Amino acid sequence: MIILGEKGLSGIVKHLLDLIFIGGIGIYISLPVSLKWYFQRTHDGTDISIYYFLLVLLYVTGALALIIVNEIRKIFKTLNRRNPFMMDNVKSLNRIGIASFLIAFFYIFKIIFFNSILTVIVVMVFIIAGFFSIILAEVFRQAIAVKEENDFTI
Repeated sequence: MIILGEKGLSGIVKHLLDLIFIGGIGIYISLPVSLKWYFQRTHDGTDISIYYFLLVLLYVTGALALIIVNEIRKIFKTLNRRNPFMMDNVKSLNRIGIASFLIAFFYIFKIIFFNSILTVIVVMVFIIAGFFSIILAEVFRQAIAVKEENDFTI
């Protein structure tokens, strides 16, 4: 099986990420309507303050999630071109790390007001993703330095 390239596994994943990004934009746009529908089904529309709190939270974290998906799409473009060790990928991984930490921060804020087990899990996942992305960015930075040094060696 081919791993890298447009016709390989990375190409398939890139197309899936494109669909996820488009779907995420659709969900992001429909947040007020879909969240109101959800609240009518589960909370009988009694506490509107929860609705607005969650709407703002989902808008902020949704935008950050779209940034993460878009940065991953950029990384997969370079994978498909068989040139992953570039500074653009280091920057993308750092942005993913920062966005992950921000999402974790906003959900920690949510825990203060409306705690749930799922929220705690989301916080842990995004903290781990943030650390993983920042560490991977440094690995890529070092690989780029080795590659550039190797390119200049005759």
